[in-house]
Amino acid sequence: MKVPAAALVALLLMATCSPSQAHLDGVPTTCCFSYQQRPVPRSLVVSTYITSSNCAQPGVILVTKKKRELCADPQAPWVQALLKHFQTPKN
Repeated sequence: MKVPAAALVALLLMATCSPSQAHLDGVPTTCCFSYQQRPVPRSLVVSTYITSSNCAQPGVILVTKKKRELCADPQAPWVQALLKHFQTPKN
């Protein structure tokens, strides 16, 4: 009886130790828990996407040229400018 209880505790600990990824229907979803404080230059950002509505707080993910993903506040003016830039269709 002690082994199943220990296994259950281990599983619960593993489930709570990775808060940056939520799994819904088997698809990983990135959530933001803190925001990038300084503006990121547009020249370093290759794409943006908005976090899932299932996340605790809203966020925008900025993907850099080096494939880093940074969380940004969707209400910040510099983030709004980046979103607008990447949503504009390229001609």
